[in-house]
Amino acid sequence: MAPGHPDHPLALLDPASPAMGERLVEAWRTGALVLPLRDGASPVRLPGLHKSVLPSSLSGRARVSLAGVGERFAAWRVIPQENAPVIVRIPHVAPTELHQDLAHEIAALTLAPAEVGPEPIAFHDDPDTSPIGHPYVVTSEVPGTAAAPTVWTDQHLDLHAVRLAHLHSVPAPGRGPVTLGSNPWAAVPRGEQSLLREVEEEVRAWRARSGRVIAQYELEPFLEAMLTRVAGVEQDVARLDGFVLAHGDLCATNIMWDHGPVGTVDSRDVAAVDYIDFEWAQGDDPARDLAIIGGAVHGGPWYVPLVEEQVRAFVEAYVRSRMEYGEVPASVSDTAGLRDRMRAWTAYERTAMLVHVASRASIRSAHRKVLPVLRGTLAAEFALPG
Repeated sequence: MAPGHPDHPLALLDPASPAMGERLVEAWRTGALVLPLRDGASPVRLPGLHKSVLPSSLSGRARVSLAGVGERFAAWRVIPQENAPVIVRIPHVAPTELHQDLAHEIAALTLAPAEVGPEPIAFHDDPDTSPIGHPYVVTSEVPGTAAAPTVWTDQHLDLHAVRLAHLHSVPAPGRGPVTLGSNPWAAVPRGEQSLLREVEEEVRAWRARSGRVIAQYELEPFLEAMLTRVAGVEQDVARLDGFVLAHGDLCATNIMWDHGPVGTVDSRDVAAVDYIDFEWAQGDDPARDLAIIGGAVHGGPWYVPLVEEQVRAFVEAYVRSRMEYGEVPASVSDTAGLRDRMRAWTAYERTAMLVHVASRASIRSAHRKVLPVLRGTLAAEFALPG
């Protein structure tokens, strides 16, 4: 159901249900999924079309299959008779649980280098007028599959570092969303920005929304330790000299590999890896993207277990690759400072995930299995009792 619109006749379907697949087939058949519904007045927008997506054949017969269901989105593959496949991602959570409006994700993709991720095709952010009864985004399909954290090699890390440097070659004026239009960074605040204030607001929201879970699993010490870690880099982030277009959620499940069997990736073939799911993309500290892939704090399908030597080599490979795109700012070339910010971002992101996993442990067996591992590795990072 589209929250806040219970009377919408199309808003009752589970985004991951077979019935939603049938609705997508019909919306594609009529051309309503991508093309404007009435005289160009539809909120569906076409900021860009992938070269393999033909504007003249964005309707007609198509097959669909459920590509996957993540923490917030269900992804459908739409395979037209006369077109390349596209991916339709539909939120299965309330709008308040999304990091930002879908328009910002599409806007970020219009800025990202073409080789880094999918091409933006369309989005629809109003469930009241949506042809499927839900908001959604449409992008080109990214080939490949995600590699499980346990099979990542040093070659995977090297290739990820090269690709991430390419994404980060797009500069940003600060931390904030990308917007459609002639000035994509118009909504980014200028001047010093406070990461600590943002994190404190998040913690207040966690306590209000998940207070019982935080108490049940004794997570309060984790929140306090995380706040202390973030406070330690507050001035470093506020005065950063090199913000970039960042993905914001580059865990293992959002990195696609398309080069033979997993484990045989040729590190010279930079076309072998692409990123998907840019729902968190914005202008940000590059250390955020570097921290998310993994390290000592891990658990579940998201984070790659890495020892200190591997993290160091990953960061060095990234810095070398950044140099290929021009002068590297001091906040990147100073790897000691970069690593300090990475540790703060690790603390913030993994603590957020810990609260999220704990809040779903009672209803999802996969989260129950992940919880003790993630809690234990984060406790070790913070020197807390396991």
